[in-house]
Amino acid sequence: MVQVWICIVLLSPVETTHRSPFSGRNFEYYSQDGIQGGYIAAAVVKGAQSRGCNAMVKHLAFNDQETNRGGQSLYTWQSEQNIRQNELKEFQMAIQEGGANAGMSGYGRIQGIVNQSNWYLNTGVLQNQWGWHGFMITDGFLGMRWCTTIDQMV
Repeated sequence: MVQVWICIVLLSPVETTHRSPFSGRNFEYYSQDGIQGGYIAAAVVKGAQSRGCNAMVKHLAFNDQETNRGGQSLYTWQSEQNIRQNELKEFQMAIQEGGANAGMSGYGRIQGIVNQSNWYLNTGVLQNQWGWHGFMITDGFLGMRWCTTIDQMV
């Protein structure tokens, strides 16, 4: 007997803070404020999951560019305080208060390390600090070189 598993996933809410008027996806983002966006995202996650649909929170983090996303992508240099209080706050509230069990990393680089292979972001913050052990995927593949140096793989 063959078992078939069907999983319905809503690719929403979209969690990136409005940081630039030139971002190609601002129409999807909730706010310039991490707390306000976090409350909205948590409510969307709770609503979707109360109807039996998994909510996949995306994009972790700094998905500020739609054109030329492949290759070298967008580099973001910010203080850890700003990253935690603004950019990551929405994602944190969506998974901790909303109960999201799936996520998608965004294109971009934080301090020069691509999000998909950023150990500190994906393991250090998500799993070790926030206690989240959900399902995380990358935002497709556009020919990016995931790890360009030995330092990024350690």
